[in-house]
Amino acid sequence: MSFADFSKVGTVPEHLNLSVIDMWTHAPIHPEQFYRTGFESIFFNYNRDFALNCVLSSVVPAEKEIVIAGQHHLSKVVEAATKLDIPHIIFNASPGELPLMETFLSSRTNISHIVLVLEKNDTGMERYIQHLRPFLEVRGIDLILFCTSFVQSISDRTKGGVDFFIGGWEEFPENSFVVARRNRLVQTEGNSRSQDFDLYTSWQWRLKERGTNILPMEM
Repeated sequence: MSFADFSKVGTVPEHLNLSVIDMWTHAPIHPEQFYRTGFESIFFNYNRDFALNCVLSSVVPAEKEIVIAGQHHLSKVVEAATKLDIPHIIFNASPGELPLMETFLSSRTNISHIVLVLEKNDTGMERYIQHLRPFLEVRGIDLILFCTSFVQSISDRTKGGVDFFIGGWEEFPENSFVVARRNRLVQTEGNSRSQDFDLYTSWQWRLKERGTNILPMEM
């Protein structure tokens, strides 16, 4: 397994680092200071499907199930969940129908995560996430956002409502990334269903690049 070391391989990787921040927030944050937001970025020399497998393999407890929601490209998540033996429910609906999710979730007691598939940079999904987030927090359900195209300022637009954000670049299809809430990420240690898709180990590999001058989490 090979993990991308974008800080050491020239100008294009540096641009990708900045691109991740642009996709996450409009705030002017230097890549080396991103950890101060309470989130961590993890890069891969593999495509979005690999990053998706890492997240699902590592964050979903063995006894839990997930909901896969959205309109397009749901099959990629279904394929990954099936391969990893993760029980899943498909909620194929437009943004206008997604508020029904709260009613649906009220009848289920074993769901740990919602995987929301976002295939364009519009405003429908962010309104839905802002509406649903208080309910998810009460139920202890985390939100995974799987973006199949370029998006902007996801954290700002959803008011910090995303726990795991999976994305990549059309122009660099063999690279992908995960942005993960740190207090969720630390809980994945030793939990991966597959050695090939271990998000925690990938994060620890990434931390080797970080210097020793760690600043407080002030952002």
